[in-house]
Amino acid sequence: MIEVKFSGLRERLQMLDRLEREQLPFAAALALTGTAQDVKQGLVDEMAAVFDRPTRWTLNSLFVEPATKETMKARVWMKDQVPGSGGKPATEWLSPQIFGGARDQKRSEKLLADAGQLPVGQYILPGKGMKLDAYGNISRGTMNKILSGLGAQFDKYANSTDSRRSAGNLKRYFILRKGNRPLGIAERTGRGANGMRMVIAFGRRPEYSKRFDFFAVAERIAEDRLPIRFELALARALGTRGGR
Repeated sequence: MIEVKFSGLRERLQMLDRLEREQLPFAAALALTGTAQDVKQGLVDEMAAVFDRPTRWTLNSLFVEPATKETMKARVWMKDQVPGSGGKPATEWLSPQIFGGARDQKRSEKLLADAGQLPVGQYILPGKGMKLDAYGNISRGTMNKILSGLGAQFDKYANSTDSRRSAGNLKRYFILRKGNRPLGIAERTGRGANGMRMVIAFGRRPEYSKRFDFFAVAERIAEDRLPIRFELALARALGTRGGR
């Protein structure tokens, strides 16, 4: 996470009169919180620039912890979980982009592995025949249909059966193999070898290079904005005090 703090306050105090010193804690907390908000917005802009069609969940994945007169610091970091998404914490998908390295296993991969459909140590990747959503991802609806067809849903009642009502996905999706080696998941679109398409491929754990320079961007914005925010906050505090 990034913490916005003051430095050089002792020197600044020597330049203030009594009234300004009385208002300093309020002004400092206000300035720190405002700077953290600037940092958050700058990081959102950076994500929009470096990521390919980031989802609104990604762009809404940061939070600001305001400063108080007691703590004298504000924080900007990733939310434990994006409200309303029902998904995993933002740290799980953003951390590899910030620090680099391998990504964690997705919920769908865990379900497929538990159902014996995904080989040990393998991960899922979009196949050539997969239609991706507007953000370049496999849509949740499509993934749920695949999991249901392969009997991999956590809720057994959500899995397809031989009944007329739910047999569609059961016949539609299957594990494509080369000999005994599973290659991925295919979708039947017709009859024969030409009547199918590869929608998910099985492969090695994806490795990410560092793309989102979270800390450098945050520190640059904090250094630029904090002095400005402080002077504005102090003027506001003094104006409020003078109006009493």
